[in-house]
Amino acid sequence: MVFCSIGLISGLAYLELSRTTQENATTRLDRAAHTAASILRYGTNDRLLPEFAGSGAPILIRVPDAIDGELLEPGEKLDALVDTIGKTNQGAANLFKWSSRTGTFDSLATTFPYPGGVAPSAYSIGEGHPAFASLSAGQPFSGNVPVQGRFRLAYLTPIVTEGGKVAGALAVDVGWVDDLALAENRLKTRIAPAALIILIAVILIGGVVLRFELRPLRRLAKAADELAAGLQPKRIPFTDRRDEIGDLAHGLERVTDLQDKLHKLAYTDPVTTAGNRARYFSDLSEALRRTKSGSFSASLIHLDFNGFAKVNDTFGQQVGNRVLLQAYVRLANIFGPSAQIARISADDFCILLPFDGKGAIAEDYAVQAIDMLSVPFQMEEGEIHVEPSIGIALLPQDAEDAETAHRMAGLALRAAKRSAGARYEFFSPPLNDRVQSEMLTETLLRAALQTRQLVLHYQPQVCPADGRLIGLEALLRWPHEKRGDIPPAEFIPIAEKTGLILELGGYVLETACKQAAQWRQAGFEFGQVSINVSPLQFRQSSFAETVRQTLTTYGLPASYLCLEVTENVFVDTREQLVMDILSELQKIGVQLSLDDFGSGYSSLSYLHRLPFQELKIDRAFISGADSHPQREQLFEAIVRLGRSLGLRVIAEGAETAGEFALTVTHQCDGIQGYICSPAVPADRIQSQLQSFGVALKSNTLAGGSNHSSKQRA
Repeated sequence: MVFCSIGLISGLAYLELSRTTQENATTRLDRAAHTAASILRYGTNDRLLPEFAGSGAPILIRVPDAIDGELLEPGEKLDALVDTIGKTNQGAANLFKWSSRTGTFDSLATTFPYPGGVAPSAYSIGEGHPAFASLSAGQPFSGNVPVQGRFRLAYLTPIVTEGGKVAGALAVDVGWVDDLALAENRLKTRIAPAALIILIAVILIGGVVLRFELRPLRRLAKAADELAAGLQPKRIPFTDRRDEIGDLAHGLERVTDLQDKLHKLAYTDPVTTAGNRARYFSDLSEALRRTKSGSFSASLIHLDFNGFAKVNDTFGQQVGNRVLLQAYVRLANIFGPSAQIARISADDFCILLPFDGKGAIAEDYAVQAIDMLSVPFQMEEGEIHVEPSIGIALLPQDAEDAETAHRMAGLALRAAKRSAGARYEFFSPPLNDRVQSEMLTETLLRAALQTRQLVLHYQPQVCPADGRLIGLEALLRWPHEKRGDIPPAEFIPIAEKTGLILELGGYVLETACKQAAQWRQAGFEFGQVSINVSPLQFRQSSFAETVRQTLTTYGLPASYLCLEVTENVFVDTREQLVMDILSELQKIGVQLSLDDFGSGYSSLSYLHRLPFQELKIDRAFISGADSHPQREQLFEAIVRLGRSLGLRVIAEGAETAGEFALTVTHQCDGIQGYICSPAVPADRIQSQLQSFGVALKSNTLAGGSNHSSKQRA
């Protein structure tokens, strides 16, 4: 505070003197300029008329156009006037004339002598001079101007003709700049040593006092450092004092009480009281560090519940949290106090089992956990069922760092979810190989999209009654130069997972529309071309506009395009968004088909509300239906349902003559399957249709129809 006071007083004194010096210099300069302009006016019998601003300073001096040339010429009269101005203002005065030839203001008269009293030679104001730009623009200039290597505080007033043309300038000054600030500089040199001496004295005295006064603070700071390092001090000193030091000591004492609570909050899941994600990775890293000694091993269990989000959606998050709490209680009872249980996110639990390097304990506990967690949870809202899955990784065999260990257990968990049998899996290298293979497939797929290696094949849809072609479904194929034909079942799920399906879908839409436009131009009656739309692709708000632009680009009428969507499009998608996009597509005029009907859920609720024109029955309903009456009855019911709603009914996946006969008997509008033709390149469509027509006329398929009729009879 003392330092600040000394500095503040010294600074204020210096600033006040500086301000006063500046104000005095400015006032004196304004007066000198005003006086000079007035003397020049009366000395020239009002032929040079000054104009003043509101502050009294001259802005310019007006000279009549007629006498401009004769007035601003060297002469004794001008010398006398300039000399009078200089003596009156106790400073220098100069009169300049503008030279259009040199573009400078040339000196006419001056009071400023060179050293020794010798009159100065003529000099000019040109480019680079601080006042040149202002004077050239007919504006006054006030400030420092260079003279003989130093600066003088000057005021220059432009002389302007009645027509606004710059004719010259009048300059007055009030002395050298450094002379004007002499008192200010003298004070500056005296203030600095005095302030320095006072500061040194204060520092020496204050240092001794502060050292004594700060001793309690240093001890409290040491205690605070221990707290920051996670250590618990034995005691907080000075809690018996009743001053500010005592208040600080009491504050640190409260901090020590809160430290344990904060530690628990930082590493505890608030829903279940299990460890949280931070605690989990900390414990996992510590376990892996201990395994390096060779005397410690562990197993890592990763558990979650399939479709747990439906619990929150159905009953609310509060109920979901109570289920998770009860699940943790069950897990704690199973695994016991030696296990480290953590809830790392949503319904994901991770459990570390020490001294279980071969996984025998983990496997036994996994079976118990699955059995116990499969027992319904009794809630006020009713019974809630969850389906647990478990992945197990062994440490350190499967991983040597925490991130890898967590990833390996996660891979095992995903394998357990895919498994149709056991609901727990141990990590094995093939699981990692599968991930690596998927990553390689993703990389190759990106390259294939860029180089347009993907091609479309087309599978005919024919009318079973007469064999007439009614449509073609575009199916994506990937011929790879080294891996051969990569099946869609291998790369489509990867494309869905990585988001590449959007680019794939755009490629299929563009290629199919281009091919359909070529067929139409060639006069080939193909009915319509159908393409499959991914749920992810369908969720894009710009999807309908993309379809519109593609049809416009290739000049294809919208009625020639059919978009097939599966019931999966309604999963995890707002129903209103689906309705909006379907309505927009309907306005465009494209055909809409519900694909794989019956393989999803809530199918009937969609049919009467959504604007579909076509229903494609999943192969599961026609496969073997010609030899199983109950299956045939179900197939017939689905066909009648679709026709009663005014939909075209396409039976998908027919492969035998008997299955073909069913579509004829039950009056399906179309059939698609190997019995007619596999998916083939565009240039083979017509030859495939001819082969099918020959088979149809030769009664090969009709025989299948009679056989089916006998079986049904």
